[in-house]
Amino acid sequence: MKNFIESYDDALTPEQCKMIIDYMNESNLLERGEMLCGVDYSKKDSWDVIMNMNDKTEVNNILYDSLCKCIDDYKIKNPHLNQLRPWKWHPIYNLQKYNPGQGYHELHCENTSPESSYRVAVWMFYLNTVTDDGGTSFDNYDFTMNAVEGRCVIWPAYWTHFHKGIVSKTETKHIATGWFNYIDSV
Repeated sequence: MKNFIESYDDALTPEQCKMIIDYMNESNLLERGEMLCGVDYSKKDSWDVIMNMNDKTEVNNILYDSLCKCIDDYKIKNPHLNQLRPWKWHPIYNLQKYNPGQGYHELHCENTSPESSYRVAVWMFYLNTVTDDGGTSFDNYDFTMNAVEGRCVIWPAYWTHFHKGIVSKTETKHIATGWFNYIDSV
């Protein structure tokens, strides 16, 4: 059975990943991660930098260029997406840092309420390899995606794709993540 979870290894180079991690750690922009309902460390415990893809930065250029290549391939593999109303990447996204013991602990999907109903799909880049757990678990499919530096992962935003982070007790995980939304909601 097809699970619609696609991964693209080497979507970012090690140098690009390091540059994004350095930007995140040196920017003084890291804040405690929030969800639509606010801050709840029992559900999501992270340090985030909220980014806007419309800003002309090197980080945005790197992620945008890679994301365009990955989503073009995803649409070829999943042609039914072309039958939806027009959609594209949402400009707001997150750089996230999970220190050892931190993670997105709660099973969740990205389209859960009227406030997030415009989300079509999710994208995520792993910015570093984590060997002591640290991946993403998709429980509906009994499937785990390992955190591999430079890997881009795309999947549907809906209830069919509940997922959560697999917490590493010993390593820090860095990701960049955002959504594809219907155009009239962007």
